[in-house]
Amino acid sequence: MKSHSRFTDHDRSGGEELDEGVIEVQVIPQDDNWGETATTITETTATSVISGISDTNLSDIGKDFQPCRFNFRRHCGFAVTLILGILGVFSPVVFVIIPILLGEPGGYKNDCSSQGSNLNECDGLYMSLGFREVILIGGIWALYFRTPRINFPRVNRLKIGVMGLAFIIVMSYWVIYAYRVLEEGSKSSKSVAQFALSLADTLLFVHYLSLVALWFRQSRVTFTMKVIRSTDGVSRFYNVGIMSIQQAAAFVLNHYYKDFPEYNPLLMSIPSARKGQKKETTNIKFYDIDGKVGNANDSSNANSRARAVIAATARKRESRHNDRFYEEEEYTRRVKKRRARLITATEEAFTHVKKLKLERGPCVPLDAEEAAQAIFPSLARPLQKYLRTTRQQYRYSMESILKHLAHCLIFDMTPKAFLERYVSEQPCVQLLAENIKSWSLVCEEQLTSSITKSTVFQLLRDEYSLIITVNELPQYDINEEDFDFDDNQFVLRLNSETSV
Repeated sequence: MKSHSRFTDHDRSGGEELDEGVIEVQVIPQDDNWGETATTITETTATSVISGISDTNLSDIGKDFQPCRFNFRRHCGFAVTLILGILGVFSPVVFVIIPILLGEPGGYKNDCSSQGSNLNECDGLYMSLGFREVILIGGIWALYFRTPRINFPRVNRLKIGVMGLAFIIVMSYWVIYAYRVLEEGSKSSKSVAQFALSLADTLLFVHYLSLVALWFRQSRVTFTMKVIRSTDGVSRFYNVGIMSIQQAAAFVLNHYYKDFPEYNPLLMSIPSARKGQKKETTNIKFYDIDGKVGNANDSSNANSRARAVIAATARKRESRHNDRFYEEEEYTRRVKKRRARLITATEEAFTHVKKLKLERGPCVPLDAEEAAQAIFPSLARPLQKYLRTTRQQYRYSMESILKHLAHCLIFDMTPKAFLERYVSEQPCVQLLAENIKSWSLVCEEQLTSSITKSTVFQLLRDEYSLIITVNELPQYDINEEDFDFDDNQFVLRLNSETSV
């Protein structure tokens, strides 16, 4: 059965007039589209749309049209867990309190007091019960009441099974307590305390069982998952234990935003250096035996000319791989050239800034933002060209670059530390625009079933998707062999033709 589910992971501008003797700095006007030029990019439709919209516009789109949805599944599950937790934690306390509130009618006996002693017999039971209740409350909060980062489309069968077992245990204790204590009234206070203590012990064992089922079961590495992105083919491998398909999807997403580089749709096609050349097959000219020039539309030799066109097209198709090779080499050369210029300009700009320690020179000290605005014009153009060449101009606005530059100046970072954000691949989490990401999970099997060596599922987004293939790790048989250290003796075989 195929299932398709969806779940959610949760100015400065111009110059400043300073005192006499101080140079006035003219800063480039701050515009979100500072990296754009008059060059039009027509590779794909998505490219022209992205290059024409600023970062601010992208973040504001749809802000006023987001519906306020009540997540019934999350709140219902939290309510059930809360009610069951309260019922399990406070039931042993209620068992002890009820006989005290009812007094000692009929068969109730207060045999906890020992005459002539300052310590009665039930003090140890009550203290043990109190400490176990505190431990139980902490364990339940840590395992069940932490805020979930991921909303699963289906319930966890192991979690529901453990909660159902805890509910059955609590109800069984209540039935026995109501029949033996409330109706017959023949039990002593010491027996009631021991009965409440046994319930607390049983709930602690159930909590340990849930810890083993929900956490320790996944710690044993059993499978390896291959995650590949459908657009650019970037892949990673992860070793996991036994878990359900929706838990495996959550595991993949947690590592995806950390290990995968940000997807850039503008880099899907390599910029060609031969865009101006015409590549039409109609430019081919044909000549007859007498040397007369003819066109491809002549009716006399249509068949022969058609065969010539087909042959020329085939030869041209065979040379496409050569053109692609040179285009990739040319693009790599341009990126390296822009990067070298950017590194040189950044190093020269950073040499003009020195952080003041204790001594003060003749110049007026500047704060980090003013220093960043002062040195930014010298590296703005090389950075702009590099971002345009690597198709990253839509990611960074001028304000974000100035803020990052000021941050690097505050902590005395080197030029390479400043350029690391722009010249190295950044993970997806570094460039997140919003905190909530929606994914759709597609799988032919039930999402609550455990993964196997043949499990394949897909995580969908609007721009791309992740295809996950699960394979089982082999079992290893390691044998021990003795190593004779005394046998490590060698003899040199001298030969006149060798150098030894």
